[in-house]
Amino acid sequence: MSELIPSSTPLGENYALALFEETVGRVGPNATIKEADSDITFRKHNVLIDVAGLSLSARRCLNVMNYLASSAPVEVLEFDFDLGLFMFLINSESRNRRHLLDALREAQKSSVLLAREKRGRHGSGTTSEMEYVSIPLVGRVGIAAGRVYFKFDEAIRQLHKDPRGYTLLSMRTTASLDSVHAHALYEKLKSMAYRGSPTDWFTVDEVRRWLDLQDAKYVAEFKAFNRRILDKVRTKINEMTDLHIEIETRSSPGSKRITHLRFHFSEQEGKMIQSLAQTEVRKSLYDALRGEFGLGNDDLEAITLNASEYTPSRIQGAIEFVRHRMSGRGPKVRFPGRLFMKALKEGWAVPTAELAGQPPEPAAASRPAPPAAKGAAIETAAAAAPQQTVQDPATAALRREYERSGELGFETYLGYGAQQQAEFWSSFVRSSPFRVLKAQLKLEKKQPTVEELRDNDRLRLAFGQHVMTSLKKAARRERAGPSEQSALFGK
Repeated sequence: MSELIPSSTPLGENYALALFEETVGRVGPNATIKEADSDITFRKHNVLIDVAGLSLSARRCLNVMNYLASSAPVEVLEFDFDLGLFMFLINSESRNRRHLLDALREAQKSSVLLAREKRGRHGSGTTSEMEYVSIPLVGRVGIAAGRVYFKFDEAIRQLHKDPRGYTLLSMRTTASLDSVHAHALYEKLKSMAYRGSPTDWFTVDEVRRWLDLQDAKYVAEFKAFNRRILDKVRTKINEMTDLHIEIETRSSPGSKRITHLRFHFSEQEGKMIQSLAQTEVRKSLYDALRGEFGLGNDDLEAITLNASEYTPSRIQGAIEFVRHRMSGRGPKVRFPGRLFMKALKEGWAVPTAELAGQPPEPAAASRPAPPAAKGAAIETAAAAAPQQTVQDPATAALRREYERSGELGFETYLGYGAQQQAEFWSSFVRSSPFRVLKAQLKLEKKQPTVEELRDNDRLRLAFGQHVMTSLKKAARRERAGPSEQSALFGK
């Protein structure tokens, strides 16, 4: 078991620090996240995506600040982090503090302006008036004693914890895009991806506003806009990211003047997804998924973009599960790729008893599972991962990644109120991982205290994985709409 993280340390920072230290040790002091062997998947609220008027450096800084703050309890407003870590995450090869301060001050001057119409009644008629609220994206910022300091408004912290209307993004991909226009358009299209391809039709002026070019005279004509901006942005996104996009145009009736655009996109293997095969461990996983199980680009992208949930240890467990089922036990496996994705999503792994061909020996911290319910052997989840006997040269590294993901989910859980925490636990006790742990550790269904969770490593990690999965499912159910901004008005 790796060293436990102090409870006062945000798990986002801890995971990033581990990635930072490994990369710097391997590459050198000026290493950046672009050279890391693992990725960081972070949530960005769609309200924060719809912000223009920022340089590329300022956009990267805001992404990093939002990520580092996201795992802390919502009432925490002030943060400070290691300067080297911050420069690593924004993909800055230079250690020039002045450039960083300029980017932070630019971010400090930016804000989101929200408006809504408030309707009421006056006598026999109705009235309406517009209400506005302007919220700074970040408050106080500073650099001192090798640390970066910043403070968020309470409304921004609420967005960090809002389970609705957010988009999952890759830190390596967003930090590696070297064009502010590609960065802005990529995040905008990712926020629309759940609706499917193609997108709705948008006016050319609206797309210009996305890229903060509404007042740029040099791209006032569409031909210039397409040649100087859109075509280059499309090429950059197709080269670097998980999206392959094509742009369709539409002219106004009776004219050749192009007035509307829409985007066709599909998932692909850009340069950043290929990082899955960069290290020896990840290369062996990639080869098994692509060659042995025949996974396509869509599934590989889904695994990569959900790296916080689908850790290498969880992937390895699902691989061993499918191989075990293909070895002759049970019905013939006709579609190993489908079975793998099902096993990965559900957290299935091969029970130790089946691997050894006999009941497992009791462990010091747990007791062997009784015969229990039918199918329990098949549905042994990631919670049972510590007892697997499959040996692998990278077992220790895989285990550490599993722990980081579970700890991140646990710290996210701590940031919610008592009612939401109770809902997380209520859904967890109905899951396969809990049934396995309940049988092995003689657990009760009542909600444990934070101290009890901290004292039980297996329970805490499995519960943390469940929290992260629940948040992703909630985000898919709740689509972004006008209601996601109403809370920012304080009513």
